[in-house]
Amino acid sequence: MSDSIGPDLLAERLRIFPQTTRVDDDLGLMINGVGVAQLADRYGTPLYLYDEATIADALGQYRNGLAAYGGETGVTYAGKAYLSLALIEWLVARGVWIDCTGLGELGLAVASGAPREQILVHGVNKTTAVLRQACQQAGTIVIDNLAELERLLALVVAGPRPALWLRYKPDEMVVTHHHIQTGQEDSKFGLRREEVVAAVNRCREAGWLVTGLHFHLGSQFREAAPLAVAVGRVLDLAVTLELPAEWVLCPGGGLGMAYHEEALPQPDIVTYVRQLGEWVVAGCAERGLPLPRLQLEPGRSLVARAGVAVYQVGGVKRTRERRWVLVDGGLADNARFALYGARYTALPVERPRRPMGERATIAGPFCESGDILIEHLWLADVAEGELLAVPMSGAYHLSMGSNYNGALKPAVIWLCGGEARLMQARERVADLLRRERLVVAEGDLLWAGIPMVKYEAWGNDYLVLKRADVGRELTVAEIRRLCDRHVGVGADGILWDVSDEGGGRVRIFNVDGSEAEKSGNGLAIFGRYLRDEGVVEVEERFVVGLPSEEVAMVVAGDGGLVTVDVGQVMWVEGRGRIGLWLEGLGEEVWGTAISVGNPHWVMLAEEEEGMVAEIKRLGRWVEVAERFERGTNVQLVAGIGPNRLRLEIWERGVGYTLASGSSACAAAAAAWGWGLVVGDKPIEVLVAGGGILLVEISENDARVRLTTRVRQVWRGRVSDEMWADR
Repeated sequence: MSDSIGPDLLAERLRIFPQTTRVDDDLGLMINGVGVAQLADRYGTPLYLYDEATIADALGQYRNGLAAYGGETGVTYAGKAYLSLALIEWLVARGVWIDCTGLGELGLAVASGAPREQILVHGVNKTTAVLRQACQQAGTIVIDNLAELERLLALVVAGPRPALWLRYKPDEMVVTHHHIQTGQEDSKFGLRREEVVAAVNRCREAGWLVTGLHFHLGSQFREAAPLAVAVGRVLDLAVTLELPAEWVLCPGGGLGMAYHEEALPQPDIVTYVRQLGEWVVAGCAERGLPLPRLQLEPGRSLVARAGVAVYQVGGVKRTRERRWVLVDGGLADNARFALYGARYTALPVERPRRPMGERATIAGPFCESGDILIEHLWLADVAEGELLAVPMSGAYHLSMGSNYNGALKPAVIWLCGGEARLMQARERVADLLRRERLVVAEGDLLWAGIPMVKYEAWGNDYLVLKRADVGRELTVAEIRRLCDRHVGVGADGILWDVSDEGGGRVRIFNVDGSEAEKSGNGLAIFGRYLRDEGVVEVEERFVVGLPSEEVAMVVAGDGGLVTVDVGQVMWVEGRGRIGLWLEGLGEEVWGTAISVGNPHWVMLAEEEEGMVAEIKRLGRWVEVAERFERGTNVQLVAGIGPNRLRLEIWERGVGYTLASGSSACAAAAAAWGWGLVVGDKPIEVLVAGGGILLVEISENDARVRLTTRVRQVWRGRVSDEMWADR
């Protein structure tokens, strides 16, 4: 292409996008009937979109090409391109096998419900742990080297053994970037000819029959001729091995795709597959071999074109040589420019027909000069806040993504039949913190010297610490460590006594280190703690200060019962039940949004049976629903008698939990609003922790009071042994 802008450039770029992409004069880019700008507004950016129709078409092309082959055929999806539960489920339902590398990908396949016979395990250096899991959960294992084979044969395999294939390197390679060539003699992948022979003999000695041969020459190739040479070599090898009549040949995948308009046209998948089949048929006839099952292994060519990355422009800079367009994603979600110099194209999401400006370099926010998405691309003039769509983003972006600079992995949307469904939620800071542990080094805070006390209130337990004793604020890592039941003291949260500010004051922290607005059981525990410390009198009303409000309470004479005036109930969208669409499940649920100082979504269960399974199924999706900007607590409630409720709880940032005082208040208030219970009489709320929380609702002003039983379970200091890693 010359430096001039031709009138057909927009049309050429659209050929790189998913097949359902259209331009609407008012709405801008549309994919599968859904506006891209609308999705970015709803889910934020960076955002990844996958078009079902484009994947379905690519799969259809593979099957069309295989239809001309005279023997059995199949398609395996190379999961390294991109894996998610939703994608695996979709592919498996259409008979596609899933190629997994490592415990993580194998775990995803199993969690999706993929049957064993459709799971295949690859990998260049499988550990004993991977091989053991593969023997239990996969239908096929592809052996890469002799040491790996010995690890496999050393295992005691109970039940049916997986089919065993060997990865052969035919000393042939395709024309592509040298980082993704894999079939040459000095490649780290696969077995040389003599090693394949040795492996087959070793397997026969062990009574485990080799039933297939696999090879892969590399990725992103456009010229398939080297595969003809490789097919001939693997068939020559098959003659000497005397494989069973029903053997399998897998020539891998790697067919290249056009990422930029100058690389068009897209490859003809049908022609490529038919040519490959013809080489196998002719080679087998020449050697007197039975036709093997031909199992192809595409990855990129199935999903790359279906994917689009959407970014927001943060600013435009100019230097003598470049116009820099800075966006909110890059190296952390697409490392392919840095790895291979991959060349992409892009379009503005809104008004994509506008005239082109000068060339631009699109770069991300990360601390690397190599954090570039696209170099020297003709691009319209864009400004801060605009959206850019980068096509061909469906393969090797998210699967190679990272948390570099603390980047949070983007939300991923499945576009199907004119609808958008959430298939992966946007990562949160809490997700990054989940794996973290605090290491206390010499000279740091010595936890063994800090006094603390632990209380339990009907299934919830909290640790109470004084800021005056610690001498500084707690870090998120310290809160998580203290609450961890494996390496810490173990609790549902921390009550941080900040009474040194004056009066009885507390801050409440969840197990993930986030700060809670309010907790009914937590406040009751703090009231009992103040009574035990001699700060307040029993049977007298007193006030405890939270960062945003004050809460009144009364502690019974023996300290066992505490009544907390939780506060005013606020109905966010009315007292009735309203519909909530769950993108991740593709279904609508009905409930009531309530605030009692923190957010709650309360749903009605028609019957008690199955409530635990239902809250676990729905809770994770309701919590992150787009309607709730900061997430929400989720409750499932059933009426089990006059003013008597059963409650199951999904707590924001924690998951399924046995008890929560504020959740009991929200559930009772919702049930009152529905007419399921009456106010001005105690409402008994049964929680999974085994207790009964009493909730009272004032008919006049919709204020809720919670009465809960509190007991002290431990008081002391953390020992060095308790605090040590184990």
